[in-house]
Amino acid sequence: MMSKGLLAVDSNDSTLPAANLRRRTFLAGAGAAMASAALPISAAAQTKTFSGRKLVYVSWGGVYQDSQKLAYCAPFAAETGARVIQDGPMNEAKVRTMVGAGSPEWDVCDVTDTFLFNGVTNNLFEKIDYQIVQKNKLAPDYAQDYGVGNCVWSYNVCYSTKAFSNSNGPKTWADLFDLKRFPGKRMFRNRVYATLEIALLADGVTADKLYPLDVDRALRKLDTIRDEITWWNTPSQSQQFITDGAVTCGVIQNGRAFDAARKGASIAIEWDQNLQSLDYLVVLRGSKDVEAAMHLLNRSIQEDAQARFVNATAYAPVNPGAFDYVDKPLQPWLPTQPEHAKLGITMNAMWWNSQLESLNERWNKWRLG
Repeated sequence: MMSKGLLAVDSNDSTLPAANLRRRTFLAGAGAAMASAALPISAAAQTKTFSGRKLVYVSWGGVYQDSQKLAYCAPFAAETGARVIQDGPMNEAKVRTMVGAGSPEWDVCDVTDTFLFNGVTNNLFEKIDYQIVQKNKLAPDYAQDYGVGNCVWSYNVCYSTKAFSNSNGPKTWADLFDLKRFPGKRMFRNRVYATLEIALLADGVTADKLYPLDVDRALRKLDTIRDEITWWNTPSQSQQFITDGAVTCGVIQNGRAFDAARKGASIAIEWDQNLQSLDYLVVLRGSKDVEAAMHLLNRSIQEDAQARFVNATAYAPVNPGAFDYVDKPLQPWLPTQPEHAKLGITMNAMWWNSQLESLNERWNKWRLG
């Protein structure tokens, strides 16, 4: 039997059980998800015009950024006359350099929760103007002084159903370290954040004892499979690796797995110990048009924009009102779905805030060692 947390699609397997066939039917319909919800007309449809003004929007590429463009940037541009240019992928070092030089080329950026708090410490972002951005649209935890939530997502165990059958694939972080039972290359994100948590959970550390992280123990655990790890630097790479068969299993974001599956990839994900995190939208300090940037942030958190983004990506909304317009078949892919939230672990971004720079340095030395 499939484990409780599994979502799987194998487009080439005609022997799938009924549960999987239902999921395959769902995925066929999910491609039209953006058109199927009866979305409201946003109350934030802009009456203010920004004709002739330009913003540069930076994110992580792939379907994630394409969906932000369609859900946030295109409506904003159509309503205001502003020109919104896409750039990326997001690069924290580049942000530091541009802001430090005093004239950033980028205006609005999608950042991780760790970089939000670290960037606040280093004065990289403009303070959010909540006279423009409607704070009441956001769940309280997602309205920060220097960033507004974009979406909630998770890291999940994933595997190719060509390499392993649905009943025999890796189900836990510990399974990713078991090369005998689950042979083949596995993929991890080339980032210290979350990778240390995954290694410690795989080594038997319980969620309530996870922080502060035992870095030495985590790196020792990673050393045990180091030669079998393929590192991905962008979320799009993770989809490519699992789709092309470069790896048999590994770490993926829930929305990237959803996107790969609906495009026909033979991929399964698990929800046990899924690691949950949050992305934020920020305005870089020194932006050439802070006012227009704040209005774009406000447009992005409206119910219609959030629902369009969620229906295209399977990342969960930060505006609770958007859930009314999220397609029901999509809900099994959302990390905030109650069953998944119960199995999940929220990463401690505040702990990372004071550790990120030093651990990034140690991480780079370990990777090159």
